[in-house]
Amino acid sequence: MEKRAKLSEIDLVRGFAIIGVLLVHSTSDATIQMLNSDLFSLYNFFNIFFKIGTTTFIFLSSFVLFYNYYPQPLTMKQFKKFYRNRLMYVIVPYLLFTAFYFLLGWWSKGQVWDWPAMLSALKYKLLTGTGHEHLYFVFINIQLYVLFPVLLYLFQRFKWLAASAIVVGVLLQWGFFLWNRETQFIVYDRGSWAPTYLGQYFLGAWLGMYFDRIKSWLIIAKENIRASRVLVWMTMWLVWLAAGVSYVTIYYRARADKTLFHNAVYDLFWDIYTMITPLVLIQVAFLLSKMMKNTWIGGLRHLGVISFGVYLLHPFILLVYRQFPPANGDTWVHHLWYAGGFVSALVISWIVVTVISRSNRWAWLVFGSVPLQLQASQRVRSDTPLPAAPSVPA
Repeated sequence: MEKRAKLSEIDLVRGFAIIGVLLVHSTSDATIQMLNSDLFSLYNFFNIFFKIGTTTFIFLSSFVLFYNYYPQPLTMKQFKKFYRNRLMYVIVPYLLFTAFYFLLGWWSKGQVWDWPAMLSALKYKLLTGTGHEHLYFVFINIQLYVLFPVLLYLFQRFKWLAASAIVVGVLLQWGFFLWNRETQFIVYDRGSWAPTYLGQYFLGAWLGMYFDRIKSWLIIAKENIRASRVLVWMTMWLVWLAAGVSYVTIYYRARADKTLFHNAVYDLFWDIYTMITPLVLIQVAFLLSKMMKNTWIGGLRHLGVISFGVYLLHPFILLVYRQFPPANGDTWVHHLWYAGGFVSALVISWIVVTVISRSNRWAWLVFGSVPLQLQASQRVRSDTPLPAAPSVPA
């Protein structure tokens, strides 16, 4: 059975992604409340430019799965182990956090504790990923885990299909966009369904399958420098920046002066931007990996390792924090308060997840494989294989 080298740089990419998630969630209220502020454009920038968390995590989920499993035969033993791990490290935390946020919301609204009605409502939220505004990501991943063995078999069986995975994924994704636009089959929460992200998912699959072959075209390093590769890197970064700035701009226009664009325009810039972002982040991660012993780089990697736990917990930290808005009407106080929301969500979640994961043998129930990943990150050398347990959010 072929084992592939562990890529510790992926933890850095996860670190970037979870910071993006926290920036988006900590500025969501500010884009409404600070619309007339001189710094509104800055809030809008943080809220839109950093909307790369979910799509990057989906890309990484696919990348890690296909990087690990594609070289191996899909046996029944592997099949059972794959779903056992997902049940333990993804579905169980999803169930517990959905129930937690559901009960918290029910209590905060002062609703009557009618258990039959509550169970019915909870069942609906579990089956639609709507237990809280951030749990849709885990719901998406569960859908993709169902598809994974089928896709793995097809890609292993038909090499031409594996080679053209990016094209196939984008076509399926945009076919879904166009079909849904015509039929309005999913009116709300389209982003909670896996077809919305097939482009990012298939991109991750393609890169995971062929990483050893194409890494010299992706990783910026002295030994990889060729005129053709430098041109590819420059083009990728320019398109990425152009798409990101355009994505930020159309949202600024919509929020600031109510200028609305066709849905396809939003989808187009979002798709281009979020498809290229993981590739850019991988390049940055490999550049920074040379400084892994540096304190802040090591800290970023640690954040990436525990990112699933931080993702699940941080909305609760923000919810509590927002119960204490500033009484002072000065604008600068509000700016500091919004900044404090981001810092609180990051630092408190970071500390709580780390402490619980290291001190409690049952921590996997709430934070999935984070405890295992923390142990692995401390003892695994860079040339050892990736752990069998899913490195969720992957």
